[in-house]
Amino acid sequence: MKSIITSIILSSSVLGNTLPSEQRKTNKSMQATLSPVQKYLQESSAVFYDSKRRVPFVYGTIVGSDGLILTKASELDEVEEFYIRIGAERYKEPTILNKNETWDLALVKVEAEGLIPVKLDGNSEVELGTWTVSNGASDRKTRRPRPGIISANKREIKGGSPAVLGVGFKMEDDKITITKITEDSGAEKSGLEKGDIIIGFDGKEVGDDKEFIELLKAKAAGEIVKLKIQRDEEVLELDVELMARHKLFGGPQSRNDSMSGDFSERRSSFPMVLQHETMLSARSVGGPLFTLDGRFLGMNIAAANRVEAFAIPVENLKSSLSEMKIASGL
Repeated sequence: MKSIITSIILSSSVLGNTLPSEQRKTNKSMQATLSPVQKYLQESSAVFYDSKRRVPFVYGTIVGSDGLILTKASELDEVEEFYIRIGAERYKEPTILNKNETWDLALVKVEAEGLIPVKLDGNSEVELGTWTVSNGASDRKTRRPRPGIISANKREIKGGSPAVLGVGFKMEDDKITITKITEDSGAEKSGLEKGDIIIGFDGKEVGDDKEFIELLKAKAAGEIVKLKIQRDEEVLELDVELMARHKLFGGPQSRNDSMSGDFSERRSSFPMVLQHETMLSARSVGGPLFTLDGRFLGMNIAAANRVEAFAIPVENLKSSLSEMKIASGL
């Protein structure tokens, strides 16, 4: 059954470039099937717009009637300023309250009342082959549903780009000496310089490069570390933001990647995900994932490739939201 449904979805997507519109997956019968869920997408998802280009770049999931929204944190890092639309309403001054690097989540607040949040008291237990609905394209007023299916059991997605300072270094006279500063890195922004000697990392004294590398491996991109350095006769402590290696240096792409197009920058290193076969892009993650009867399963967190997408299960989303609210003083 799963393979038949998958074939229908993929075939209709591929043929969509040649068939007349009434025969595509957006035909009236398909839209009639999805229209009940469109209501939930409309009510409980937000659209984030790049203020400079005035184009949508990611979705959000409404988790509080008072204007609390969860979205994909790494996508927010790609724009300088943004505004949000919920339904036809525009919110010009959203506030980022907190980020969770483990799940790549950002908690955002807009000044609003009476919003309709997703239901976080459910569960994500569904059979393989279950139909799902996510946000597809969007205009200013309308969220358009995009169908998919649950295609794998819940599981951890390992991997991810390691965190880096953005420096080159070597052992010189038994000291960790910085030999290079990478442009636009956390190291450059913090004021580190070539010739600085690293003597401490987050309150721990370090004496050799192997110990330093092990301490760095335990950190994640986005974390702020306190680096203790010696510069000539002066000892300084600098706060340095770690960055994902691929952000600074790029990374290898598979053949499937090169065919996939606009997948998410971060699409691995999640403690638990629901995998579904839905043709999403980096611009269409961040929003809710529903069943055909409107049951909330989780929040889309990554477009992994052409047809695979990952969602944070509702149980994990609920606990992460609780932690972020406490950290934000809510």
